[in-house]
Amino acid sequence: MQLKEYSVRIEVKTPFNIASGEADGYIHKRTVRLKGKPYIPGSTIKGKVRSNFYKLVLPDHKEGPCECPLCSIFGGQGYNPSRIYIDDLIMEESSENREPVFIRISSAIDRYKRTAKHEALFITEVVKPAVFIGTIKVYFDEETLKYKQDLELAIKMIDSVGNGGSRGYGRVKVYLEEVT
Repeated sequence: MQLKEYSVRIEVKTPFNIASGEADGYIHKRTVRLKGKPYIPGSTIKGKVRSNFYKLVLPDHKEGPCECPLCSIFGGQGYNPSRIYIDDLIMEESSENREPVFIRISSAIDRYKRTAKHEALFITEVVKPAVFIGTIKVYFDEETLKYKQDLELAIKMIDSVGNGGSRGYGRVKVYLEEVT
């Protein structure tokens, strides 16, 4: 096994929301927080990377235990643990604002009628554009090492995070640097 560690820096260009599942009587989509500050969960990034990697490699994937590159790196059924570990990305201190979260009010749309729904305003917490940093660790073996460049490209291909992409939320630029 060969450990490769990467420093990842995600520059969020537009406001974004990664919903926490919490809601109260007014705010429908609260953003995720760690120690009171917004962050990007590692699982969110891992899902995006997995999807991009699948598009690049187009593995011969099958149901059940599988030895394809996707299952070898990201884990699969049976005892096939993941070999990629992505930390939660925390807000870089230099980009921290006094109030990084603000409220957006929108009206719900009736997709059939193509009009605004009657009395259907919703409130979403969004995070101001900022820079988030973290690390990615990958344990390569001889078989998966040949997919290193594809995996790096899959990380760099991430273009958005969170929900509301069709409304312009969460556009990002990813910077990746190999540390070891």
